[in-house]
Amino acid sequence: MSSTTPLDVFVENLLAAMFFETDDEKAIQAFEAGLSEDIRIEVNGAILPRPVYLGIVKGIRKDNVATDLGNPTLAMHVEDAEKQTGTVAQCGKFTLKNKSTGEEKTSSAGTIAKVEFRDGKRVMTSLTEVMS
Repeated sequence: MSSTTPLDVFVENLLAAMFFETDDEKAIQAFEAGLSEDIRIEVNGAILPRPVYLGIVKGIRKDNVATDLGNPTLAMHVEDAEKQTGTVAQCGKFTLKNKSTGEEKTSSAGTIAKVEFRDGKRVMTSLTEVMS
């Protein structure tokens, strides 16, 4: 059995680092290291270039404190058991507390992520999100 972090845990940890890590620099480092340069990103039906999605991540972090309420795996297809690459569907729940107003909102996001092994490491190459 592989000692590599399981595919679904890898995706959950990457998304958590991007959105819930308290240190902005570490969050952006996770984004840069974890998302391939040519990633295909679709959010609520809109295809977004990687830099636009990075702007969304930065905006959410700038305006809110995000709290993870869980991100269970719904389904997973592992293509390479040793490298733990493949596709995983998850449904996360989280709160966003606006830093200016203090208003808190609970939201959810369904994600389908594809992870491949490139240049000696795992990276997300496709991300589809449906956010409420």
